[in-house]
Amino acid sequence: MKSFLSIAGALLLAATQVSSHYTWPDFIVNGSPTSDWQYVRKTNNYQDLNPQTDVTSNDIRCYNTQKLNTPSTVSVAAGSKVGFTVSGNPASLYHAGVLNVYMAKAPSGTDVASWDPTGAVWFKVYQISAVTDGGSTITFPTTNMTQISFTIPAATPSGQYLIRTEHIAIHSASYYGGAQFYIACAQVTVTNGGSGTPGPLVAFPGAYTGNEPGILINIYYPIPTTYVQPGPAVWTGGSSGGGVTTTNGGVTTTQAPPTTTIKTSATVSATSAPGTVAQYQQCGGQGYTGATACVSPFKCTVVNTYYSQCL
Repeated sequence: MKSFLSIAGALLLAATQVSSHYTWPDFIVNGSPTSDWQYVRKTNNYQDLNPQTDVTSNDIRCYNTQKLNTPSTVSVAAGSKVGFTVSGNPASLYHAGVLNVYMAKAPSGTDVASWDPTGAVWFKVYQISAVTDGGSTITFPTTNMTQISFTIPAATPSGQYLIRTEHIAIHSASYYGGAQFYIACAQVTVTNGGSGTPGPLVAFPGAYTGNEPGILINIYYPIPTTYVQPGPAVWTGGSSGGGVTTTNGGVTTTQAPPTTTIKTSATVSATSAPGTVAQYQQCGGQGYTGATACVSPFKCTVVNTYYSQCL
């Protein structure tokens, strides 16, 4: 009996581990999903569905360090609508969380199929954030979505790119490492491109420390009065990031650069440690011991007791 109970417990644990987890196997082109992993780099979790939780790991990039497939590269025109579908148990973005979509351009002469995008090469083209009302409720428009769609900015220069989607589940993010990242990268060739200058550019790993107020957060108590979307501003074209309005599940929200979404209580002095901190990175907070001076023209701005950020 004891052996039977042990086996049953193990099976239950295994089932629980993949419950409500998901992947992004299908890229959407011309309004229709393509075959599983046809244009998407097969992620390490394609079977166990487990998320990535270490923002310092190379797997925070495309979650494909095991190199399980060699996907094809699909051509899409700048200004086209594309997307990803969700597969899992269930096949939807089950957890409370937020969404970011990034792109990275392969160097000229480099086949994106063999490119490992190191360094600050990623720029954000789309996001779906949380919706707050001052502390009474916090809601997540991505919840239960079975696919996402977004537009490649018309100003995107022609060339080969990776398109990286991430759903950051924050239902258990009240401790460091508790946020769950569900990631995938598709390979595309952008045609009929424009002459924009995408940015700001960030690196993976590097874009997140794991201490950001939108990643290290308790969404239950006290209910957050505001929510700070992780990552840089959305690039919609031209030479700098800007806002974008999206409608999902009947909820229309305007995503704007982080400087317009954060309600701050003070601006802190930035002279107590050597060196400077890049835009959007941590520069202060309880227990923080790093540099507090931000690169010009950014200021170290208090977000909460535990986190200040260069904005």
